[in-house]
Amino acid sequence: MGVAGKIRVAGVILHREGRVLLQHRDDKPEIRWPGAWAIFGGHVEEGEAPEEAARREIEEELGLRLEGPLPLVYHGSDDVRERFMFAAPLPVPPEALTQTEGQGMALLTREDLAVYPVVPIHREILEGFFSRQLPPE
Repeated sequence: MGVAGKIRVAGVILHREGRVLLQHRDDKPEIRWPGAWAIFGGHVEEGEAPEEAARREIEEELGLRLEGPLPLVYHGSDDVRERFMFAAPLPVPPEALTQTEGQGMALLTREDLAVYPVVPIHREILEGFFSRQLPPE
């Protein structure tokens, strides 16, 4: 069960060859963090488990059906949101995906995070992911 009254969101850190796939968010002023780079994901719907939501969001946003278990690599909350972030290897190159949300995507290195405008909490989560999950190349 989630934290009462908080918006629940779930995402997947898709990784390939020491990089993570991020979405370049639209420049629409009505969305949170317009124009920033973010982990793919979205809201957990009523009655949906966070992992189910993460899988659904990846299929909706990229046309990618993830197989196998998705390890939970981050779970935390602030005053507004409870976040669940999973990780999965990206089995295909980005060119093979069909992006339906955002204005672009890119495979980024840990060093890229310093120069790209990444949603701040996503930057924190990704730094933790890189330091714990991916060995130096």
